[in-house]
Amino acid sequence: MDKKRLIYFTTLAEKMHFGATAEKLNIAQSALSRQISILEEELGCQLFDRTNKWNVSLTSAGNVFLDEAKKIIAQMDNASRLTAAAARGESGKFCIELVPSAVNVESFLAALRYLHKDYLDLHLSIRNNNSKVIRNHIMSEDADLGIVRMAPINDEILQMRALTHDRLIAAIPKQHKLAYKEKIYLSDFKNQRLMLQSSNDATPLRSLLDIICHRAGFTPNVIMEIENLTTLLSLLPVLNSLTILPESFTRFNDELVYRPLEDCTEELPISAIWRSDNNSTILKQFLKVLLNPQSPSNVKIPAICPITTLQPEKLK
Repeated sequence: MDKKRLIYFTTLAEKMHFGATAEKLNIAQSALSRQISILEEELGCQLFDRTNKWNVSLTSAGNVFLDEAKKIIAQMDNASRLTAAAARGESGKFCIELVPSAVNVESFLAALRYLHKDYLDLHLSIRNNNSKVIRNHIMSEDADLGIVRMAPINDEILQMRALTHDRLIAAIPKQHKLAYKEKIYLSDFKNQRLMLQSSNDATPLRSLLDIICHRAGFTPNVIMEIENLTTLLSLLPVLNSLTILPESFTRFNDELVYRPLEDCTEELPISAIWRSDNNSTILKQFLKVLLNPQSPSNVKIPAICPITTLQPEKLK
């Protein structure tokens, strides 16, 4: 169906006058009348009652068709807009998979806000997963970009770039006695009941914790293992237990205090990972912001919650 004729029809339905409509559309009145007649022939029904030569009115069929014509015009306009945006690389689908703590990485949040602001027609999918699964999904092209807890290692297919490093800190319920201690050491955890992330091949944090506790001369007394660290932090004050985790998780629970470990310098990397043969314009623009903290497109994101020390009088 010709879009031009639909516009002629809806304009005439608004003006209800051939002369006024022809003037608005900047065409001859005879040309307008001919285009309306062609449209009526295509539909097999009369859209306008022309008994009054000065003013016309819609027939019952014309009233029904008016709503549909407006929808068709809007759909055609939207199709043209989306097609043009796709040609410029500004629309389509883009999938990101990330470890949960990556939502606190400033460069990632800046890149995400850039996409949200400049790619209005983009269908963005964000999924949480562990690093091992994310890497596999990037390899199989089930995701465009991954944010993982891995050190950068490039090969012919995968590209990786370090975004930041997380130092390890202690998370302590405000009612726990260690919340009063001025400095926290690994040895302070020797006789404490700990809640730690579940141990498996996909959790580098737990593997690192086992190593540093062994180095400090003790085996952690683990009373509960939980895979999701956000859930673990929610339960920590309930059981008045302790944990050690990356600093990027310090936004997740204000019932806890977060303290540096004086004798622990280990850090966990957070890296971006993508296929080198992914030619997505959206990916290229996202990486431009993600990997360039000085980019003018970057949006300043507030720093993570400060490390806190509680004084006894503040707990009363």
